[in-house]
Amino acid sequence: MLHDYNIEINNSNGLKDNAMLDCSMELSLLNNLFRENLILDSEHQEIKRKILKDYKLVKCKSKFHI
Repeated sequence: MLHDYNIEINNSNGLKDNAMLDCSMELSLLNNLFRENLILDSEHQEIKRKILKDYKLVKCKSKFHI
């Protein structure tokens, strides 16, 4: 894995337990599309940002591993 993302939950918005599962499923499907070259990297990043925003998650700085 090239990126290691830390995700923090903004608990003040009352995120439901099943919302994390839904978000995880959406991100997984998005990654499948990207892996199969059905979407571009720029599309992948934009959609991912919107998913995280929709579920009121905050993406922290990424850590690159070599």
